[in-house]
Amino acid sequence: MTEILEALVARAAAGGDDGADAIGALYDELNDTVYHWVRFYIRDGHVAEDLCQEVWLKVAQNISRYRSGTSLPAWLRTITKNTALDYLRSVQRRPSEVLYADHLELDRPRFDQSPEEHAERRALAQAVASHLHKLRPDQRKVLILRFFDGLSPGQTAQIMEKSDGAVRTLTVRALRKLAAVMPAGESSPELIEELLSAAAGRHRVVGARVDAGETRAHVATR
Repeated sequence: MTEILEALVARAAAGGDDGADAIGALYDELNDTVYHWVRFYIRDGHVAEDLCQEVWLKVAQNISRYRSGTSLPAWLRTITKNTALDYLRSVQRRPSEVLYADHLELDRPRFDQSPEEHAERRALAQAVASHLHKLRPDQRKVLILRFFDGLSPGQTAQIMEKSDGAVRTLTVRALRKLAAVMPAGESSPELIEELLSAAAGRHRVVGARVDAGETRAHVATR
């Protein structure tokens, strides 16, 4: 298989109609793998498909720079990773006003939720979206990446160029700040408890009581 791929790369680098055919053959052979890599960073399948097309456009533009004997999968994965991260960096710069509750990971329905429980979670999601502009830029950024784009602390750390621990600490501080700036009557205690649980990887149903000290300890040691 490696020899076949190397031959296709050589044909692609030569250009012309045969080169275009070779790019098409590489696409047929490897696009499923590229899509899998993109989905590691991107939850939205439609966005992932668009980014795959962008990856292959970059492959076609840069195939002449590929050096025979190097790892083709590693080269392709680097292009894929950079494309996905560039997209996420561009998205997280968007104004908070265009972040809707429908985009929030917290608002995604779960099979074990009743309509009433999902409605409560949706209310929390709407509260998050409407108050993000009150946070510092780094606090807003970490919440967008974690809860709107659904990224893990490790993935968020790559984009923000911080350690995993720094991202977790920033997330908790941003959530506490968010609860503090929310007006009375918008369930601030419930919001912070729910999001701290989500940050710790504990998918608690809104309304079930969780000791705040236990939640904070879990976040700190995750």
